[in-house]
Amino acid sequence: MMTAGVLLAVIAVMVWTRRAAKRSGATGVRPYELIYLFFSSAFLGDCFETVFVWLTTGVLMSRSSLLYAPLSLVWGLGAVLATLTLYPLASRSAALLFTCGAVLGGGFEYLTSLALELTLHRVFWDYSRIPFNLAGRTNLLYSLFWGAAAVFWVRVAAPRLLALLHRVPPRTIQAVTMAAIVLLTADMTVSSAALLRMRERSTGAPPDSRVERLLDTWYSDEMLHHHYQNMALPPAA
Repeated sequence: MMTAGVLLAVIAVMVWTRRAAKRSGATGVRPYELIYLFFSSAFLGDCFETVFVWLTTGVLMSRSSLLYAPLSLVWGLGAVLATLTLYPLASRSAALLFTCGAVLGGGFEYLTSLALELTLHRVFWDYSRIPFNLAGRTNLLYSLFWGAAAVFWVRVAAPRLLALLHRVPPRTIQAVTMAAIVLLTADMTVSSAALLRMRERSTGAPPDSRVERLLDTWYSDEMLHHHYQNMALPPAA
């Protein structure tokens, strides 16, 4: 019931904002601009989390979603979601953008946590100790942060990042975009394979192919736990 409620809330906001954008005649961003904003926000989000954790805990840890690229896919995808739904409404009130951003961000964080647990059988963040949380996947405080981030992103960050992008020659943009997509795909493939093989090892399954033997050699449990320091088994395990 909780998951269904979160999903319905996110869908409701997306449908309403889409209709509001059509009524106002607002336009969104081009596909290549969206890709650029994804990479920019994924990198900036990774930097922000790394500094935030270091300042609050004194621990310097990787906050990247991947094994190699310093990118937080949660921040990148969150920025894409905010851009698609809220950027066309940038001229509307800050209160409206904040409310929609809080619902979208909190719901996105909840659903992402659930998807990662179902596919990789690992928990990458747990907010159970924070008041007003939903199954430890998101909480009221961080949803408010998402709302504030949405206003900042739509009103300040995204327009300035796009202004920088438009100064670059189109051919350079195309070449860099294609290279970035290829490298991201490779990194995501390796990172996912390493985590899935880690899950298999936890059940005692021996490697049954050369690829799995290489994964066991290069990406041991110790190495992955060091890289993903917040990673843990689901509570029910």
